[in-house]
Amino acid sequence: MRLLNFSLRNFLLYSFILVLVTIPISFLAIHTLLEEEVDETLLTHHDQFVNHIKSFEYLDDLEFDLQVFEQLSYDVDIVQDSFPRSGMQYSTVFIYDSLDQETKPYRELQSSILVKGHPYLLTTRLSLLDNDDLVAAIVTVVALLLMLLTIGMILINRSLSKRIWQPFYKTLTKLKAYELDKNESFEYEQTEIIEFDDLNNAVRQLTDRNKQVFIQQKEFIENASHELQTPLAIFQVKLDSLMQSRQLTEEQAELVKDLLETNQRLSRLNKNLLLLSKIENDQFPEREMIDLKPIMLKQLENFGLLTSNITIHAKHEIDSCTLYANRVLVEVLITNLVGNAYHHTHENGEVIVKLSADQLLVANSGKPLIIAPERIFERFNKQSKPGKGVGLGLAIVKKICDHAGYTIRYSYTDDRHSFIVYFDDQIRSSR
Repeated sequence: MRLLNFSLRNFLLYSFILVLVTIPISFLAIHTLLEEEVDETLLTHHDQFVNHIKSFEYLDDLEFDLQVFEQLSYDVDIVQDSFPRSGMQYSTVFIYDSLDQETKPYRELQSSILVKGHPYLLTTRLSLLDNDDLVAAIVTVVALLLMLLTIGMILINRSLSKRIWQPFYKTLTKLKAYELDKNESFEYEQTEIIEFDDLNNAVRQLTDRNKQVFIQQKEFIENASHELQTPLAIFQVKLDSLMQSRQLTEEQAELVKDLLETNQRLSRLNKNLLLLSKIENDQFPEREMIDLKPIMLKQLENFGLLTSNITIHAKHEIDSCTLYANRVLVEVLITNLVGNAYHHTHENGEVIVKLSADQLLVANSGKPLIIAPERIFERFNKQSKPGKGVGLGLAIVKKICDHAGYTIRYSYTDDRHSFIVYFDDQIRSSR
């Protein structure tokens, strides 16, 4: 909706500016037109009055009559002037009205005329009050119409934009939810918009190609792991037999020992890759009710024996925790997490394991990571002691959590690495 909201904001801003500019322009335009109309009316009244005076110039007392008329008339003033003036002059004046007790605007036309050879200043005026009220009413109506038009256009634009962009957001939502490791193809609805149909076709082709590559990679890893099992086993047997030979020198025995360790590491790597492939292929569908407490205690006992040659301070708080899960994956999850903690703890370090009804905490003291924390669960992104580990332990832990629906979090505080696995309620013990 960001693009849509940006367009609506721009449209609203332009509409607001349009209203601000249009209202004063409309006011000035209407006011100017009405003023020109008043000036024409004044000129007509002026000419009519001058013609009337000329038609009565034969009267001897015409000048006296004009003085009386000037006293009685409110819209016409005619007074004797000292000298004749040229041209006509229009102006807007404000005159106090004693009846209404307020100042009112008037439009005046002044010109010089001759009456029986004497110069007179003739002033005709018209009230602008009605015109101002009319201008105000017209501007108000125009402003309201513009506001209603702007609001209507905004609503129509929003409605049309939502309707037009609806297929795009549907495709975007499906893309966000799409997972390559799921056996699902990207499907989309046919629309009436050619561009969106082309986009959906391109996205479907792209996801299909990526899915095919992903499947081929998984099949390659699985096939390679299967094929490597037999050669590695044979190699292990041959090396064991060679180690039993009495004809080996000390130097040769050391070389065979190194080969044995390398072969064992390759075997672990092969098994872990095969395990990852099986998890991704959902080959662990069996689930049962499992009590994690005895499994956890057994693993802690085993790791305690394996690390008896170094001093590690272990703190365990193991409560009962029952899950409805696959036993093999749960055991691998616990083994890898606890093994990672013991493996990376230095001499006189500390390992903390806490199991509660809804989470598992495994922490160990150690130096900060040499990699970014968010990359700790990536394959072969490890921080291991030289010659130990294959860089897949935490990757397998993350894959098991994703497969089972658990949430795992990593943090490093107070010189301590902490992993917490949260067991979601919907996959806990069956209800």
